[in-house]
Amino acid sequence: MENHYAQALYAMLEKGMKPHEAVKKLREALQRAGRETLLPKIGRAFARIATREGKRSAVTLTVAHAKDERGALSAAKDFLKEIDVAAKDVEVIVDENLVGGWRLEGREHLVDASFKKHLLSIYNRATS
Repeated sequence: MENHYAQALYAMLEKGMKPHEAVKKLREALQRAGRETLLPKIGRAFARIATREGKRSAVTLTVAHAKDERGALSAAKDFLKEIDVAAKDVEVIVDENLVGGWRLEGREHLVDASFKKHLLSIYNRATS
């Protein structure tokens, strides 16, 4: 039950209601229904929802070397425009496990332009 209340609270905040006002209205509704003891559980459920939604909307660019960031962002420019994300909003991560190239993940999409992907594909074809 607390998940439903937490989802409703998240929806109210997404629509632009101020957090203080949304929590106040939720508390009043819980008091009227005699369910004010659910408030701590609703808070924890809301934290889980906010974390999940934050991860879903985050966009990360993984590069093999720090110097590759600019080239990867320019190569992924069209895709970033398609998902309506500005280059300044992209989190950049350097991963030594990538041989070269880049990977762009976020908003339930993955663009893999890494050398590791291509090398693994060549290896798999050669060994099969």
